[in-house]
Amino acid sequence: MTRHPASRHPHRMARFQHTVTLAPVPRRWFESCVATLHDLAEDTDAEGACLRLPDGRPLPGLVLAQGRHLTPGARYRPVNEKDGEPDADQCVTVLAWDRRRETALEIVTIDDDPDRPARLDCALALTSAERPRGARVSATLRPSGGKGAKYLGGTARADLDLGG
Repeated sequence: MTRHPASRHPHRMARFQHTVTLAPVPRRWFESCVATLHDLAEDTDAEGACLRLPDGRPLPGLVLAQGRHLTPGARYRPVNEKDGEPDADQCVTVLAWDRRRETALEIVTIDDDPDRPARLDCALALTSAERPRGARVSATLRPSGGKGAKYLGGTARADLDLGG
């Protein structure tokens, strides 16, 4: 039997780090998209669980499941097409909502497939929606059983310098 020193254990996850330069999109276009999304979200009203667009129509496919609209801790769930009820396996949680400082969301999806049950946690954050300077995206996949579960999990992270 081969013994490995604790620091060189064969089951440790490999780590990779790489820096890339992406082709830029026009800054004004990007800022306009961010502002439009923030405006739409902020102009959407919540009446109980129902979300209403600025023109008064219900926002299809999404409900406010917990908390106050766009405040830290607010949870949103998609509506299950089969029965019209909120989907317990998916959730978006507001971590921060401040145009000047940070907008951050956490998205959790649970897949209860008996062959490969798993949980995917994603976090998205934008520093200053008024003048975007940076963005962070991270995702963690945690299998909870099934074939090859110990090989399918992992974490990825991207930090974007938006040069603001």
